[in-house]
Amino acid sequence: MLVHFPTALYPFSLVMDILASLTSNGDYLIVGRLSLFGAVGMSVPAMVYGLLDFLKIDPNNSAWKKAGLHAILNGVWFMVYCTMLFYRIKHEAVGISYLVTMALSTIGLFYSNYLGADLIISYRIGIDADAGKSSENR
Repeated sequence: MLVHFPTALYPFSLVMDILASLTSNGDYLIVGRLSLFGAVGMSVPAMVYGLLDFLKIDPNNSAWKKAGLHAILNGVWFMVYCTMLFYRIKHEAVGISYLVTMALSTIGLFYSNYLGADLIISYRIGIDADAGKSSENR
C-alpha cells in the first residue's frame, strides 16, 4: 500500500513544476516542492518493506532476478529524486534540465512499478506467506 503515495506524488510534483514553468505561478512551485518532499519521505518505508519482501525470495526462484532489477531501479530513482529534492531546497525556480531529468526519472519509475506489479500478480510476492520460496521449501 505504501508504494501508491510516491507513485502518485512524483508525477504530481513534475506536473506542478511544469505548470509553474508555463504560468510563472509560484504557488505551483511550492506545491511541486512539497509533493516531492512527501514522495521522498514515503519512499523510505516503501523501500524498507520492499527489501523485507525481497529477502524472503529464494534466489533459485525465477522472481528473484526480476525483484532484484526492481530493487536496483527503485534505488536509482530514489537517489535521483533525493538529488532533485536537495536542488529544490536550494533553488526556488526549476529549469528545463530539471524538468527533463524529472520526466525521465518518472518514466523509469513507471517501468519499475510495472515490474513490482508483475511480482505481485505473477508471483504473489508480498501477498502470500510462501510466495518466492522454491517448491521444495513450501
